[in-house]
Amino acid sequence: MERPIFKPIGTPTEQLDTPSLIVDVDALEHNISTVAEFFESNAAKLRPHVESHRTPAIAHKQLAGGGHVGGIAVSSIGQAEVFVPNGFTDVFVANLVVTPQKITRLCALARQAKIGVAVDSPANVADLSDAAVANGVCLEVVVYVNTRLGLYGVEPGRPAIDLAEAVVDAPGLDFAGIMTQEGSILSDDPDDAATESRSAIQPLLDTRQDLESAGIAVRVVSAGNTSNYQVVGAIDGVTEVPAGTYALLDAQHAPHLPHLKTAGRVMSTVTSRPEPGYMITDGGQKAIGADTGFPSVDNLPNPSVKGLSAEHGSIYFDASDGADPQLGEKIWCTPWDAATCANLHDYIFAVRNDSLEAVWEVSARGRYR
Repeated sequence: MERPIFKPIGTPTEQLDTPSLIVDVDALEHNISTVAEFFESNAAKLRPHVESHRTPAIAHKQLAGGGHVGGIAVSSIGQAEVFVPNGFTDVFVANLVVTPQKITRLCALARQAKIGVAVDSPANVADLSDAAVANGVCLEVVVYVNTRLGLYGVEPGRPAIDLAEAVVDAPGLDFAGIMTQEGSILSDDPDDAATESRSAIQPLLDTRQDLESAGIAVRVVSAGNTSNYQVVGAIDGVTEVPAGTYALLDAQHAPHLPHLKTAGRVMSTVTSRPEPGYMITDGGQKAIGADTGFPSVDNLPNPSVKGLSAEHGSIYFDASDGADPQLGEKIWCTPWDAATCANLHDYIFAVRNDSLEAVWEVSARGRYR
């Protein structure tokens, strides 16, 4: 874990050490309240997916905002093992848990909180059932249905019904419903994005109808994410939407969600000016991330990120209007992917009105297992 140079509460933002992940609390709270208000007025409810920030302090704000099912979603057992001790009593592991070690840890968590998990195979159902019975716990289970990405999950219709019946018959397991993960659906044409989202969700809704026709009660129909929450959250039959990126809002989602604000950005410092219109900063891959895309640069004219090395950012900008950042000046970048960026930091510096309000630990960073 890093040993950051902590400054007193009230320190002006640009006096903080760099590179740092800075969260504007006003923007964060705007995003949380905006999304919560949407779900308050719809039958489907939000299940904040905390993998996008891995920070209990932010997740508590999300639940305080309302419009949710009462719990959160995580991507790994390790993340759940962080959030349960931090007061979260309803945690859905939106993933497949198959190894004996992980299943044992899942059952241990089920002694402390309501724990859900996804399945897509009869063998996994049997293993979860045996472990739940042996540990004297009950696991809530949803059947993962493949509708778009083709990564994993059973096919809609009969295969999903067969697996659901196996869960219903398995001791120690409580069949809750079905889910899909259709992935981010982003388009410059909102109508196209909405059409694609509805097309991805319809097989899930058809499967729900098939299950209920077979006499199997379905409490949970989980679909959607930040990219399409307004579409999916308004679809009749969807019960919950596991969205999380909306809280910090990253560069890939921001252009498509103009009603939300960029809350999480990395502040870096100009460390070199090799030539006019070109600079080096101390914000590289280890501070911002570049696995799926380069960040946007927010306070330079016509910026272009040439590349990110481990510890440095190479940025071109338009110097024709007199822009001439000096050594020591601050450069602000919005990461392309909020989750990747958050996972690089041990701490988030929460600021309001350009002064430090709190330091939040990113407690679940690196919890992949």
